[in-house]
Amino acid sequence: MKKIALLLALTMLAVVFAACAAPVAPAEPAKVPEQQKPAEPQPEQPAQPEEPAPADYSDKKVVALLSGVITDGGWNSTGYKCAMNLADKYGVQADYVESIAVSDMEEYLRMYADDAYDIIIVHGSQFMDNVKAVAPDYPDIAFLVSFGDQDVSGGIKNIGCVGPKNMGILIGAIMGILTENNYVAFLGGEENPSISNVAIGIEDGVKLTNPDAKVVTNYIGTLTDSSLAKEVTLQYIADGVDVISGSANSAQLGILEAAAEEGIYALGFNGDQYDIQPDAVVLSIMRAYPAIYEKLFLEIMNGEFAGGQIAYGLKDGGTIVSEWHGWDSKLPKDKVDAINKVIADLFAGEYGDY
Repeated sequence: MKKIALLLALTMLAVVFAACAAPVAPAEPAKVPEQQKPAEPQPEQPAQPEEPAPADYSDKKVVALLSGVITDGGWNSTGYKCAMNLADKYGVQADYVESIAVSDMEEYLRMYADDAYDIIIVHGSQFMDNVKAVAPDYPDIAFLVSFGDQDVSGGIKNIGCVGPKNMGILIGAIMGILTENNYVAFLGGEENPSISNVAIGIEDGVKLTNPDAKVVTNYIGTLTDSSLAKEVTLQYIADGVDVISGSANSAQLGILEAAAEEGIYALGFNGDQYDIQPDAVVLSIMRAYPAIYEKLFLEIMNGEFAGGQIAYGLKDGGTIVSEWHGWDSKLPKDKVDAINKVIADLFAGEYGDY
């Protein structure tokens, strides 16, 4: 019995020692949570200024007083567009009156001034005396006369003499290149400053590009009679003129018609007149009046208007030239290149301060 008891005791001790000697699997290390990187400091954003509310000009009133009809495709059409451009872009109340005679202009000026119009556009230098008689009585109204070649405001601070200058130089230079017969003509409707200041530059322009050409400038004696203008133009064509241009309001339509019938070149004036006679009008030389009056309108609204001469030379953007309307592929390349160059050079001031 004692042997059996001893044997059992020894067996139990062996089991205990075996259990103690068995390898113990190591405990998995506790996962340490990754530390988040601190956010990089962001530059402080400046406060954005609020967009200023667009100015409200809906209570402002502008009128264009015209010597002829707005369908003339030139002078009066351009004057009409000056007022309508301000209505379209700035919401002003815009009006116009057609075919005003010099003898009636003062009455219209006072009527619109009494109705508190802010800007009165008087489209023609022939009305300057009327404006000078009325403007001093309405010092808070801007009277803008479409004539920028000279300051003929008489020192009256609310009169502006507005427009491009030196257009004749450009017209003449192009005509000098176009002519084959070395004979060109420019016809004015009436001898008033708005037209005569263009006419006097024609010969100088022709001589820039064609010193051998003969140049005629003359006056038809009408701004409205297109039949008479056509008759006079046909006489010049019969005499050998092969390039014609003019400034004659609706009478100018007769000049272009004669050119188309006789197959000579013409230059449109004031407006893009290609569509009137596409077989004759090679280019149109245009007064940039809508853009000029838009700039001046904003100056007036900002209290920056001081009156006097407000003139824009060729290099100042006062004159623009139409597109070619396909004539650049019909004319000899050397003529097209020469015309493009003289236009660019005049606009860049290469021939002087025009």
